[in-house]
Amino acid sequence: METEKDQFAAESGKLAKCEVCGNEYDKCFEVRKNGEMHVFDSFECAIHALAPTCTHCGCRIIGHGMEMNGVFFCCAHCAEQYGIHEFEDRVEPEQDRSSA
Repeated sequence: METEKDQFAAESGKLAKCEVCGNEYDKCFEVRKNGEMHVFDSFECAIHALAPTCTHCGCRIIGHGMEMNGVFFCCAHCAEQYGIHEFEDRVEPEQDRSSA
């Protein structure tokens, strides 16, 4: 059964309504996640609706982030605050620091 959202994909130039802010816009885009289709007018709204949230600080994770056992973190510092010490934000290559 075709829904209104499915019809939007096939009709360019048609106004669609962002599911976050309600803006009706002719340049909305669709995102499919876990088999569900969503319509947004901006990446900001898409991030607000779909990006995971850091368990420690609550920010939206728009990069790769870090995950352990289904718990998401934006960085190694936040994971460490939660008691997970296995993550590193950046691994520095081993080099002779005396030449710096």
